[in-house]
Amino acid sequence: MMIPTLLAMRDFSRLREIIAILTKYGLGEFVQRIKLSGQTLSEIEAKPESRYLSTPRRFRLAFEELGPTFVKLGQILSTRVDIFNAEWIEEFEQLQSNVAPIPVSDIQALVASSLGQPFQNVFSSIDPKPIGSASIAQVHKAVLHSGEVVAVKIKRPDIEKVVSADLRILTHLANLIESEIPEARRYQPVQMVQYFARSLAKETDLSVELRYMQRFGQTFNGHGYVHIPTVYSDYSNRQILVQEHIGDTLLRNLTLDSLPQDTRSTLAHRITEALFTMILKQGFFHADPHPGNIFINADGQITLIDFGLVGHLSSTRRREIIDLINALTRRDQFTMQYVLSNWAQGELPDENLLGADVLEMLLNYEHTAMRDLRISQVINDITQIMRQHGLTLPGDLVMLFKTLITLEGVVKQLDGSAEMLDKAKPIVEAVVKERFSSDHIAQKGKMHSLTLLQALDELPQNIIRLSRRVQKGQLNLNLDVKRLEQLSHQLDRATNRLTMGIVTGALIIGSSIVMSINTGSKFIGFIGYLIAFANSIWLIWSIWRSGKH
Repeated sequence: MMIPTLLAMRDFSRLREIIAILTKYGLGEFVQRIKLSGQTLSEIEAKPESRYLSTPRRFRLAFEELGPTFVKLGQILSTRVDIFNAEWIEEFEQLQSNVAPIPVSDIQALVASSLGQPFQNVFSSIDPKPIGSASIAQVHKAVLHSGEVVAVKIKRPDIEKVVSADLRILTHLANLIESEIPEARRYQPVQMVQYFARSLAKETDLSVELRYMQRFGQTFNGHGYVHIPTVYSDYSNRQILVQEHIGDTLLRNLTLDSLPQDTRSTLAHRITEALFTMILKQGFFHADPHPGNIFINADGQITLIDFGLVGHLSSTRRREIIDLINALTRRDQFTMQYVLSNWAQGELPDENLLGADVLEMLLNYEHTAMRDLRISQVINDITQIMRQHGLTLPGDLVMLFKTLITLEGVVKQLDGSAEMLDKAKPIVEAVVKERFSSDHIAQKGKMHSLTLLQALDELPQNIIRLSRRVQKGQLNLNLDVKRLEQLSHQLDRATNRLTMGIVTGALIIGSSIVMSINTGSKFIGFIGYLIAFANSIWLIWSIWRSGKH
């Protein structure tokens, strides 16, 4: 644990601030359990009212005070329905950034700095009042010299520096949690932070969002009712994103009661079709389709905005999802069990126990028609089974499940009688039909044949290479032993303590001999006693600090 500790020391003042805020909200026991602070926490007073709050709420309030990085972390954790129960998820979903908007006086200077040229060279005007303000960036309405109205997304100054420091500390915390809380190891907190860091790196790089929008724009180019805002790549980079301004009405601002039921049902169908097309056909989807990211015009056209959070699914994963949906339709226990086993990370589950839970889940749906089956219920049941068996979901599925739950909420808001699985059925059928089409089978067969031929072509060379390695004794066997590094550190600490104990004992004996004889300096013996005393204090403190007392 020495290396992470040293890394965290680079941000010592921020680390102390985190400790203080966690303790203030009554989380001092958590701080002590992970051995985050060597000092006593008694000097930091917890807020009296925190004792009456639930632990999830304490963490939510602490995260909000800790700032943008921790707010984003909480929002990511709100997607981990396979780890946290409903109470935690509900609190994390309420996380809000308390970041003040960028001052009006700084906007033009920031835009000019991001573009590397005077503001007036690109824009004729910019609205000082932001359209939206978040922890990472701020959006303003502006007008190009060509007369086109655009939305300018500008990243907050120094946000990357703040995020980088917090991510170093979060990595340190994840290592401590994994080391000191055995029951948390199965959730792989270090890997979770690494995934979060990659996600946040993309979100803080606006050029990534630019490329996402270009890809989605190409996919839906000429689409009848789905629109992606045009981006202006000449005026966009890591710090700034200039895109078409959408003057339609946000879904969250629509007065739905005033719309005819047919219109609401049509909108629900179109949004569902758009997202399921992304998920099942393209494997590339908008991962935050809440009502604040969907515009609706008078003709029923849908415009999606804010592509900072995008999910990816491999062809294998998409096939598994189709198999899962078909298994639900047919009440096929074995196919569903097979898919869940493939999704499980870490140790393999007990197949018999897993099968029994899957069967019980399907029996609960026995008298429920497919058109009446809610996807949130299915996801909740699946994640509950995963938690019961100590299994965690891969990151891509976590994002997908959260997206589907958000989407279902939107669909229900538009059309309370609609069920998303029923609306998605035509798309699922189309994907399945395409999968088993003669053209698709021929294409897959050709690809597999080429891969096999390549492997056969390289087989003789690979055999020769293997034979040479065996002859030279260079055949390595790599074993991935869990917790090996931690065990090494523990052995090092134990060895150091033992060595210090031996040295201390030798100093006491030697100093006693020097002090007892008449010849020689008594001062040397006294110094020996002092060093032995200091070593003893260090040993006692080290043993107490490790929690092994």
